[in-house]
Amino acid sequence: MKYKTSKTLILAALCTSIGFAAEPAAKLDRESVTYRFESEPSQPLGKFGAPTRDPKLTLRASGSVYLLTVSGPHSGSKLGVAISSDGGDSFAPPIVISRPEGKVSSHGENSPSFSFGNGIEVYALWEERTGQGLGTNLLVARSPAFGHSWLPPVKVTDKTKPSTNAFSSMTVAPNGDIYAVWLDGRDREMGPPGTSSVYLAKSTDRGKTFGDNVAVAHGVCPCCRPTAVADARGTVHVSWRHVYPGNLRDMAVATSRDGGKTFGEPVRAAHDKWKINGCPHAGASMVQKGNRLWMSWYSDGDGSNSGVRLAYSDDAAQSFSEPVLVSREILDANHPSLAIADDGRLLLVFQGRDPAKNDGWSPAGPYLVEISDAGEASAPIQVPGHKSSISYPTVAGGSLGRVFVAWTEKGKDGQQQIRLSRGRRVTGAPSSAPSNGE
Repeated sequence: MKYKTSKTLILAALCTSIGFAAEPAAKLDRESVTYRFESEPSQPLGKFGAPTRDPKLTLRASGSVYLLTVSGPHSGSKLGVAISSDGGDSFAPPIVISRPEGKVSSHGENSPSFSFGNGIEVYALWEERTGQGLGTNLLVARSPAFGHSWLPPVKVTDKTKPSTNAFSSMTVAPNGDIYAVWLDGRDREMGPPGTSSVYLAKSTDRGKTFGDNVAVAHGVCPCCRPTAVADARGTVHVSWRHVYPGNLRDMAVATSRDGGKTFGEPVRAAHDKWKINGCPHAGASMVQKGNRLWMSWYSDGDGSNSGVRLAYSDDAAQSFSEPVLVSREILDANHPSLAIADDGRLLLVFQGRDPAKNDGWSPAGPYLVEISDAGEASAPIQVPGHKSSISYPTVAGGSLGRVFVAWTEKGKDGQQQIRLSRGRRVTGAPSSAPSNGE
């Protein structure tokens, strides 16, 4: 299968139908949808002196902006959250989440996660070095006070024999249950050589303890981060990159209907047939809006259709729509991240290179795509102002078309710092419509 891409890069967000079979919904205006960003991104934590990287963003209805950060050198990193009460104009010093004696392990997709519960509680998930080779402990900490103070972390894994655990992520269900998923090396004999396993653990007491670890799948790509989505009915979806026969590494999703106790047979989300002898460090991003599960990921496919894909499922991940190449002509597009804005917009960011600059070798920058509920995607809009290649962008959307994009970027001194750019949607067309199934 080959994906169709347009002939011309349109950095303004002109929209086109991408062929999803969905119920009628308000369409994006083909000529006027765009976002206006700050001309220069800020370095929100630069004034505090330490290197910062691997951001995660969360917005609150009050207007507060929460920025999760890994600070300090790789040999002694700390995890913290910086809070802005003025819409991102300024941030207070990061409040430390990790243990005083702990050293946070964070690199690429193996970075911490952050999520609010359904009240005043906030959760963080990360890997802490054990001091024994590459060993780590998977930890969750809870804040009972909107992130302003944190309780000591608890261990998520329950294994008795040490093994690798990494590339974790977390989701909080509407009823407050917390699900952590990660790649675990305790069952290496269960899959082909060089593969790993996906495990899940659940907390039903708001992060005070975690239950038995559940094996979701074996024979998975060992460095592509799994993700999870959970609803209030106990349905849990977990995605990962599976190693199929012939060393084809495509995305799979398994579903639990009993709150993560058991999982059904995995469903292959797309037949990209990406053959690669190694792990690309590129997992999927998933969100659920109404009854529709959205999923985005990167694949080289057959070599002619490399880029960021988007697909959805309307039947609880039993099947998926034909994926589309939402990165279009952007080169080296990778590391997508989906988010649902406070006003209902479905947003996607990824990193990539402008094909029209420096013969396709301009520094990688952040790109934003908006997807309507009808399945129409805007052309990628470059978030301006980066000076060197960025990594692992993240996005959060507020009300009234507001959008916040953060990423890691090296400065002239070679030091990594988180950058933050704020934008606004500029359009006369509706930004959202009722989701399929709502």
